[in-house]
Amino acid sequence: MRLPQLDTTPVRTPSWPPDDTEESVVGSEYHQHVIDAARDGLRMAARANGASWHVLSQIPLAGFRRVDGSPYAMLPDVFVHPRPNPHPNLGVTLTFPDIGVPLLAIEVLSETTHDWDIDEQRGKAWSYADAGVAEYIIVDYDRHYIDQHVRALRLIDGRWTQWPTTLDGRWESPTLGVSFEFDGLYLRVRDAAGRLKPLPQEADALLLEQAATLEEQAATLEEQAATLERIRELAAAGDVTALRALLAPRSSSPDHPTTSGG
Repeated sequence: MRLPQLDTTPVRTPSWPPDDTEESVVGSEYHQHVIDAARDGLRMAARANGASWHVLSQIPLAGFRRVDGSPYAMLPDVFVHPRPNPHPNLGVTLTFPDIGVPLLAIEVLSETTHDWDIDEQRGKAWSYADAGVAEYIIVDYDRHYIDQHVRALRLIDGRWTQWPTTLDGRWESPTLGVSFEFDGLYLRVRDAAGRLKPLPQEADALLLEQAATLEEQAATLEEQAATLERIRELAAAGDVTALRALLAPRSSSPDHPTTSGG
């Protein structure tokens, strides 16, 4: 009897960690708010410091590898890179030759990615260290996956070491000229002068307030310009009586007190 031929096709084991995808890096709405707060805080600090580094979020970045040497496609939640993005179009995969090796990476843990985000032996943490990323911050805002809200690491001699906090509980980055702190909800950023950068929703409120102030100032300037034009017209016409009447309210205001004759 003829035996059935065995299938000798090698079975391919899926790579681990799996490549990041746009679907895998999307967490809850609050998860995205935490990412946005860190990204926007860093961007505001960069402008305040006049820094030459740049910040991106959840953009494909090629150049990382796994422990087995295979390429590892990653979309870091937030990363700081030393050179400007030459391809700002959405969806373009960047490379280390494009923007340099990240100076800092931030990952906010979620149900789909937390295993490999924190794995220093085979996961994303290993790949960041292998690439030479100098600083790595892992945020678990509700301590669901690790026993701390923030795990901050620095790369020393190719290995991750704990990034110590200052006496006031901040992680200072001399390379970037910023510091980080966790306020119970968000990873916050301070610039080189120690000024706390607003959250995205706070920044929106400040912009609305500034817009209202500018609108009031514009209305005042418009009124003053109209008054000045009227003064010029009356002076040109030689209408002294109307000119005095126009200026009378101004001269009797607190800024222009009247003087009584004696």
